[in-house]
Amino acid sequence: MPSSVFFLILLIGTLHHWIGYKLILNKKALERVKPKRLLGRFCTKKVLLTMWHFSTACWFGFGGVIFVFTVFENPSKETVLFVALCVFSISGWLCTYSRNHKLIYWCIFLIMSSMSFIVAKH
Repeated sequence: MPSSVFFLILLIGTLHHWIGYKLILNKKALERVKPKRLLGRFCTKKVLLTMWHFSTACWFGFGGVIFVFTVFENPSKETVLFVALCVFSISGWLCTYSRNHKLIYWCIFLIMSSMSFIVAKH
């Protein structure tokens, strides 16, 4: 049962990423976004893209935590933090190598993985 939940969460994360890029965050849909105040159109698009990537990483991280709780009966704090470290590191490095470093959220992912590593060490 828990392993099927793990695969279901990975499927949801993959669909979240794919549907977001193909249908929701495409250029035509983002042109209809007309923020009237605060940050303007450009910044609103960047915030939407950043949060979409972050929530996709969270889906994969949640799937990893479910997997750890499935495999180990009583996982330690370090094991769960290692899962967070892996998810944010992989997301950060993938964002670094895609789109020629134009997006800033790769830095956020790597900071999150560094914080997970520091907390796991202490």
